[in-house]
Amino acid sequence: NHDVVTISDQGLGMSEEGQKKLFARFVRLEQDRSIRGTGLGLFIVRRLVESHGGRIEVESLEGTGTTFRVYLPI
Repeated sequence: NHDVVTISDQGLGMSEEGQKKLFARFVRLEQDRSIRGTGLGLFIVRRLVESHGGRIEVESLEGTGTTFRVYLPI
């Protein structure tokens, strides 16, 4: 059994290629260049979620937005 936390936005969205590399260390997607960051945030989130026996998924369409789902065991 898992609890699920869903986080959605109606922002820029991202390509399938972007989604494939999103959780890698130091990755910044091209459309994010105007937003400051190190490219470590989602890498750290994924590691934390997995260290607790959970998983994280992303669903996104360019120009439509993105949804993240975090599954954590209860």
